[in-house]
Amino acid sequence: MCAVSKYASWRIDGPLLGGLIGLALLVRLIYVFQWQQAPTFSHPIVDEAYLDGWARAIAAGRSFVSGPYFRAPLYPAFLAAIYELFGPGYVWPRIVQAVLGAASCGLVFLIGRESFGRAVATLAGLVAATYWTLIFFDGELLAASLIVFLGLLLIWLLLRTGRRPSWKTFGAAGLMLGLAGITRPDVLLMGPAIVVWLAIRFRRERRSALKFVACVTAGCLAGVLPVTIRNYVVGRDLVLIAWQGGLNFYIGNNPLSDGRTAVAPGMVLDPHGAYDEAIAFAERAEGRLLKPSQVSDYFYGLGWEFIKANPRQALALTLLKARLFWSSWEIANNKNLYFWTERFAPLVRFLPLGFGVIGPLGLLGMTLCWRRRLELFPLWGSILVYMVAVVPFFSAARFRLPIVPVLIVLGAWAAVAGYRALRERQWRSLLAGATVLCLAGLLVNLTPHQQARPQEDMVSLATLGDVYQDVGRPDLAVPEYQAALAVAPGNLRAACGLGESLTKLNRLPEGINLLRRALSEASEGLTHSADAKLAALHSHLANGLAMTRNDAEAIVHYEAAIRLNPTGAQGADHFNLALLLAVNGRREEARQMYEAAVAINPELREKRALLTPYLGE
Repeated sequence: MCAVSKYASWRIDGPLLGGLIGLALLVRLIYVFQWQQAPTFSHPIVDEAYLDGWARAIAAGRSFVSGPYFRAPLYPAFLAAIYELFGPGYVWPRIVQAVLGAASCGLVFLIGRESFGRAVATLAGLVAATYWTLIFFDGELLAASLIVFLGLLLIWLLLRTGRRPSWKTFGAAGLMLGLAGITRPDVLLMGPAIVVWLAIRFRRERRSALKFVACVTAGCLAGVLPVTIRNYVVGRDLVLIAWQGGLNFYIGNNPLSDGRTAVAPGMVLDPHGAYDEAIAFAERAEGRLLKPSQVSDYFYGLGWEFIKANPRQALALTLLKARLFWSSWEIANNKNLYFWTERFAPLVRFLPLGFGVIGPLGLLGMTLCWRRRLELFPLWGSILVYMVAVVPFFSAARFRLPIVPVLIVLGAWAAVAGYRALRERQWRSLLAGATVLCLAGLLVNLTPHQQARPQEDMVSLATLGDVYQDVGRPDLAVPEYQAALAVAPGNLRAACGLGESLTKLNRLPEGINLLRRALSEASEGLTHSADAKLAALHSHLANGLAMTRNDAEAIVHYEAAIRLNPTGAQGADHFNLALLLAVNGRREEARQMYEAAVAINPELREKRALLTPYLGE
C-alpha cells in the first residue's frame, strides 16, 4: 500500500519536478546567451581570472600551486574537467553550471517536498528557478554554483534520514560535507553541528548515534583528507584545505574594516598577487621565512590583537557584519551585481523577486520550525551555522548565497502557512506571523549599504573601462572612464585609464594633459595602494611622452614609476626605460635596466633585438 501510494505520488511529482528543472535550465540558458555580450564573459577578472588560470593549468598538466593550497581546490578541478571535456572556450562552463543550477532547483523542490509537502515544494522550486541572484552566479566562473549544489544535496540527505536512517545515507551526507569543505572550507563548521544533532536525536540509541557519527565523519574525511595529505606532501606543512583563512579574518577584523570590502591595510590584494603579497607582508613583520600555515596564523593573530585591543569597536563591527549578512542589498565582491546585469543581462529586469522578500519570509519560516526543530535542524541549523561561519570574516552576496535556497524553502513554507491560516481564520497566528514578518522586514530592508551605490557604480565603470582596455578596445573604454570620472572627478584609477586610452587612440595631447593633471591632484585621498596607483600614472604618462619624443621627461616618469612600484608592470617600465636610455646614448644604464627587466619577466629577452642597434653590439 505504501509502495502504491509512493508510486502514485511520483506520477504527479515526477513531471512537476521535471518541469521545474526545465524552466530553471531555460532561464539560465537565456541568461548565458545574453551574458555573452559582456566583455568579462571571455575575459575573466579578479577571482574569476585566478580560478580560470588555475583550471587551465590543471587541464594543460602544468603546475599552478607549488605548495599548500592558498584557496580551496575543488572548483578549479571541476572547471578543469569541463575544459578537458569540451575545450577551452567560455560557453561550456556556463552551460554546465546552468545545468548544475537547474539541478539545485530540483533539490529545492525535493527538500520542500520532504519537509512540508507538494505545495511548498512547488512554490519554492518556482522561486529558485527564477531567483536572479542564483542565476547570476550560475553564470560566473566562481565556486558559488558548485557549493550551492553540494550544500543542498547535503541537506536533502540529512532530511531523508528522518524517515529511513541508514549508515549509507549518513556516509553520503558526510562525503557531501567533505566535498563542500574543499570548495568553501567554512562549510565544515556544519560538521560539529551535525554531530550534536545526531547525539540529541539518537540519545536513547547510543550505538546508532555512534555508528551514524562515525559514518558522517568517515564520509567527510574521505573528501578532505586527500587535500590535507597533498598539502603536507608537497609543502611539508599541515594545512587542512587552504591557508587563506587567516588573511580573510584580518580583512574582516582591523581598524579600517567596513565589514564588506576585501582589502587588508598596507596590502595590495589582487587575485594573483594576494599569495605573494601575504607571504611577503607576514615575513617582513616576523623577520624570518614562514610556512603558509604560519602566514595564516600571523594574520589570525593580527585580527585577534585588534579584537582584544578594541572590544567595543570589534563588537560593533561584528554586529555590522551580521546586519550586512541579512541585508537586502546584494553586496559586491568582484562585481556589482546590479550594474553588470543592468548593462548586459536584461532578463534580470523581469525577475524582480530578491532578498528583500525572501529574507524576511525565510526568517519567519525559521521561527515556524520551533515545533519541529529537531526534525528540521538541517534547514534552520544550516542557516545559523553558516552565518556564524561567515560573519567573523566579511559579508558579500556570493558568500551568503548557499543559504538562499534554504531560505526560499522556509519562505515558501511561511507563505503557504500564512495562506492556510488566513483561509481558516486563525487570526492570532496571523497576527504573530505578521509581527515577526514586519520585524524581519525591517532588519533586512533597512540597511545603510544602498548609500554606497554611486561609489560601487564608479568602481564598476572603471573596471569595465579596464576590461575594454585589456581586450584592445580603448575606444569603448573611453566613455566608461569618462562616466566614472563624472561620478568621482578625482578618481586616480579612472583618470589613469582614460589617459592611457586616449594615448592609445593617438589623442596624445589630450591624454598627456589629463595624466599630468591627475598626477598633480594625486596628493589627497590616497589609499593603501597609493604607490601602485601613482606608479601606473607615471608609467602611462611616460608612455605618452615617449610617443611624442619627449624622452627626457619620459625617463623621469619611468624612473618614478619604478621607484614607487619596483616589480610592477611585469618589467615593462624597466624595459621601456632601458630602450629610452639606449636611444639617448646612456648604454651602460640601459644594459643594467634591461637586466632588471629580464629578472622580473624573463619573456622580455625576446625583445633584446630592439636594444641592440643602440648598444653598439
